[in-house]
Amino acid sequence: MTAALITGASTGLGRELAGLFAADGVDVVIVSSERSSEQLGDVADELRARHGIRVDTVSMDLARPGAGAELVARVDELGVAVEYLVNNAGVGILGLKIQECDPVAVSKMIQLNVVTLTDLTTLYAARMVEAGHGAILNVSSIAAYVIPHGLEAGYSASKAYVRSFSEAVASDLHGTGVTCTHLAAGPTRTEFGHTAGVGDWSRLDRFIMDVAPVAHAGYEAMRAGRVMVLPGLGNKVMRVAAPLSPSRRLKALVSGYFVARR
Repeated sequence: MTAALITGASTGLGRELAGLFAADGVDVVIVSSERSSEQLGDVADELRARHGIRVDTVSMDLARPGAGAELVARVDELGVAVEYLVNNAGVGILGLKIQECDPVAVSKMIQLNVVTLTDLTTLYAARMVEAGHGAILNVSSIAAYVIPHGLEAGYSASKAYVRSFSEAVASDLHGTGVTCTHLAAGPTRTEFGHTAGVGDWSRLDRFIMDVAPVAHAGYEAMRAGRVMVLPGLGNKVMRVAAPLSPSRRLKALVSGYFVARR
C-alpha cells in the first residue's frame, strides 16, 4: 500500500491537506501529538466515511530527539510505503525577545520544526528516489523571508531553515522523479496564533487567509512539482518588500509589532 504521510494533521493545514489527498483517493497516515489523539481519531473517521479510503493514525511527540526515525519505523509496521510526505507539524514562540523565552521550549521548537522535518525528509527522500517517484511538501512561512524578524527569532530562523533546506533538496532531487516543495504560508486561520502565545490576530486581520486556499495552493504546487508556493497577495508583497527595507532595525520593529503580545 502506498499513502501520504501527513504530520500535524489533527487541525488546520494538516487536516485540510489530509482531506485533499483523501478526495483524490489517496490513502493517508495522519500524525499528531498525544494530546490531540481524540481529534485525530475524529479526522480519521470523517475521511473514511466521506472518501472510503484507508486511514491510519499515529499519536506521538515529534519534538523528541529521534522522533523522525521512530515515526518511520511505526509507519513501516503498518505496511505502508510513503509516496507523499507532508511535514506540516510545527510550533512557534511569538511575541517575545529571545532573552525572554524558555530555553527548553525553544529547543523543542527547533527539534520539531527543523530536526524532525530534516530527518523525515532525508529518510523518505532516499526511499522515494529508489522507487523512482514521490513528492515532499514542507510547510515553511513568510517569516522565512523577513530577516531580522522581530519577537520571533527562533521561529523565523527555523522557517528560514525549512525554506533553504527544501530548495536545496529540490535541487538534489532534480531528475530523480521525486520533488520537494515548500509552502511559505502567511498568517492563516488556524490555532497557531493561540499556541504560539499571540491570541489576538486582529492586527493582521486583513492579511489572514482561510485554511482551505492555503492548503490547496500547497497541494497543487506539490502535485505540479514546483519548488515553492507563496499564497496570498499580501504575502507576495511582503516577500518583495522585506529586502528593500532601508533599516534592519526598522524591519525588526515593524515585523515584531504584528506579533507583540498585548
